[in-house]
Amino acid sequence: MLATNDLEIQVKALQAQLYEKRQKDKASWAMHLAIVKTSIKQPKRTHKVEVRGTTDRGKTYSYTYKYADLSDVDKSVMDAIIETKQNGKPLLTYYFDVDNQQDGVQVETIIVDATTGYSVRTNKIWFKNLKTSDAQATASLISYAKRYSLSAAFGIASEDDDDAQAGTRKPAKTYNDEELNVIWDAYVNDQSETAKKWIKSHHDAQTTAAIKKKIDAYNFTKRLDKVKEQSKKKRQQKHEQPKEKEDEVIKKIVDGGADPYEDKKEDKPMTDEQQSLFNDILG
Repeated sequence: MLATNDLEIQVKALQAQLYEKRQKDKASWAMHLAIVKTSIKQPKRTHKVEVRGTTDRGKTYSYTYKYADLSDVDKSVMDAIIETKQNGKPLLTYYFDVDNQQDGVQVETIIVDATTGYSVRTNKIWFKNLKTSDAQATASLISYAKRYSLSAAFGIASEDDDDAQAGTRKPAKTYNDEELNVIWDAYVNDQSETAKKWIKSHHDAQTTAAIKKKIDAYNFTKRLDKVKEQSKKKRQQKHEQPKEKEDEVIKKIVDGGADPYEDKKEDKPMTDEQQSLFNDILG
């Protein structure tokens, strides 16, 4: 039977192992999510909606916007998941957690690392249901909430501004700096083959330029470190050379060899004061 102290030690060791595994799984999930997200191609907004209404002051308004529906958003995500497969297996998968409440609909997207099973829930999306007795309207609202949740989870812009504003918007970046940093970290520090393969794969112009910038900065740092190391070695060698020479001189004198400084000595007689001081020292 195990003593109490031994049992506590084993429990703590197991907790430490589980914590370490969880941290590794979390890092793997973050890297795989970043790889998939940066591989997503934004869906085309092929659906158009016209919104009409009246303000509190009785003024009518109307505007239109384009959007990608749930199937379009899902296709963009799944295409990226398929594109980033490793050895025929996906890095990620996902599913929805839907709660059809009495006064509204709540949806969460759960993103799962397919290689470890580690999962993370996204923020909850909730919409008020004004037609709880209408099954078709409720189904449409659930689909709407799923689209919002999935788009937010994978960084997809599924809706346009109104037509007047759409032409003035700047094009979105096709990569995310923070996500690219996660992949780069895994590649440089963890020597991740998955990250390495992704970095060396084909990308759009913006992502390729961002990766090249990181590679150039990394190579510059490595060269700089090499120069510093060479300078350090040279300083050490320069510092050690005089000491080695001094050791050789002492060794020659101890071994009874000729005094290497013989030719540099001054052959002058001592003065009376020097002789007196010398006699005092000798006693």
